Amino acid sequence: MSGTAQPAREIVKTLAQSAYEALRALVLSGELKPGERLVERELARRVNVSRTPLREALQRLERDGLAVNKPGLGYVTVAFDPRVVADIYELRELLELHVCAAAAERISDAGVRALAEIQLALARFEEKESLSVDQLREEVEVGFRIHEIIAQEAGNALICETLMQLYDRLRLLAWIDVLWIDKWPVTRREHRDLVAAITSRDPARAVAAARTHLHRCKDDALRVIKAQHREEHHVIRSNFVTTP
Repeated sequence: MSGTAQPAREIVKTLAQSAYEALRALVLSGELKPGERLVERELARRVNVSRTPLREALQRLERDGLAVNKPGLGYVTVAFDPRVVADIYELRELLELHVCAAAAERISDAGVRALAEIQLALARFEEKESLSVDQLREEVEVGFRIHEIIAQEAGNALICETLMQLYDRLRLLAWIDVLWIDKWPVTRREHRDLVAAITSRDPARAVAAARTHLHRCKDDALRVIKAQHREEHHVIRSNFVTTP
């Protein structure tokens, strides 16, 4: 009996992992919008699993900070408000300035080569006159690889793990640069400056480049999110207005 139960449990774990990866991709790509309700029946059909592994996947999304389980409503994708965004960037700045300085001092030859390869990949995107949504999504991911490699090269596994979790949340905000305020060319330039500082093994320059990038991203994200919240609140108030 136990021998039969164990393979069945392993199958559920495998399906839950598959469902988690599919849901995570849908959230991070923006196909599931911030604040969108995650209806189990629809999602189970969409990612082709039963409800049991789907629920495990949703619980993992919640642990990763990509979903919230609201009483009476169920799971919804995380929706950013200005306070949450400010908190995320405050933590990111504390950690990322440290890892940029450390990586500039400690980066390996393999790390330098990895960053150079990423720069080449980003240059190929930049050469195109226009990008499809899928190409933009790919470039966003390549851009995040810069930050991930720097975090890894800094040599502190706990800080790196924390930053990786933050980057998952920040992937949702990266689309503000691309879609709302057209700042992606600025992001490209800031990434080039950061990589140049790290690969030159110049900690002070790396910290300055990272600070410029983080402050600009934070200011732009907060400006857009505050505007969205003002619009939402205006709609809500309008819905309560009655004609005399």
